[in-house]
Amino acid sequence: MSRVDLYRQILRQYFRDASGKAAGMTEDKFALYESSRTDSGFISGEISEEQSQLLSGDIEESVNKEDMQLQLDGGVVLSLSENFSSLSLKNPDLNNLNSTIIETKPEPKVPWELYYEQDEDGDTLLHSAIVQGFLEVVLAIIRAAPRPHLLDTPNDDAQSPLHYAVATKQWKIVRWLIVAGAKPSPRNRQGDSPLHICARTGDVQSCKAITDPVTQNERDALVLNYPAQPYQPCQLDQWNYDGQTCIHVAAVYGHIDVLRHLVWNGADVNAREGTKGFTALHYALERVDEQMVHFLLYECKKLNPNILTYGQRSVLQLGFPVPSAVAEALRSRGVESPFTSDSEYEEDSEDELPYDNTNIYKSSIIQANA
Repeated sequence: MSRVDLYRQILRQYFRDASGKAAGMTEDKFALYESSRTDSGFISGEISEEQSQLLSGDIEESVNKEDMQLQLDGGVVLSLSENFSSLSLKNPDLNNLNSTIIETKPEPKVPWELYYEQDEDGDTLLHSAIVQGFLEVVLAIIRAAPRPHLLDTPNDDAQSPLHYAVATKQWKIVRWLIVAGAKPSPRNRQGDSPLHICARTGDVQSCKAITDPVTQNERDALVLNYPAQPYQPCQLDQWNYDGQTCIHVAAVYGHIDVLRHLVWNGADVNAREGTKGFTALHYALERVDEQMVHFLLYECKKLNPNILTYGQRSVLQLGFPVPSAVAEALRSRGVESPFTSDSEYEEDSEDELPYDNTNIYKSSIIQANA
């Protein structure tokens, strides 16, 4: 069965779901997630009766969408209203409404195994539907899973569906996967978790969709085929294979909003990366990012500016061009510096070199000739 045919059959099966429960989510339902900036119920667990009705509305809401079109593989466009309205049987007797109604056998359901079968790249149908942005298909496949571990299926690059959803900035899908019980911190081939990707791209919405606690109302609205899974907390201080946590990545790329959300959720702002021992403050000063430095110094109450690198150097001993006001603020907090004032810090002096190597090779030659 081709991918296009499988998509069609998934949609048909999806829309004729006999349960009449929340098989689809409309834009009104998506709006509940969009308000998560203030607290839509992700954190407090309180969702209004009106919101609850939106989350658990009838499938008819999705069925009655007119001219719904989905762009499929190879440029094929599937228009549900046009396709179904133009159906005609070859036998003219069967097209006659007054003729005897012939009962047909219901179309067999697509086995769930086909949804999670991997192709030559290791991608499942869920991977492909996420990349192509088919929200209804993604939701149908998630709901069809008999066990949550299928949602974590990695491809040949160790990319899980959650990695794909974050990489394409589809925070709604990210939230569905988390609510359904997908692991929040799988590593890809570079060792990056989905939160590392959020920190690199500055995607605050996907970051929230991963870290916000799951509520019972969300689980009920998703209508899963297995019991609710215990919430799996994120590993906020997990290193990638470059030795960086999400905090370091956010500081390197200058995404203050993501860094603020990570710190608020308990990420260690003083964590040292695995190669040089840099903290987020070291990276901010290396980039000469004054806004990031200001955020770290004045908004992060747990920041320790005195942490040394693995070479036992402070942030003022690494030779970064530190603005005078920042240097003074750091010295006032006890950060070790080889300079006693701003003028001395900005002055280049040969006396401050750790050693003199001007005649090292000449003296060696003399000794050898002797």
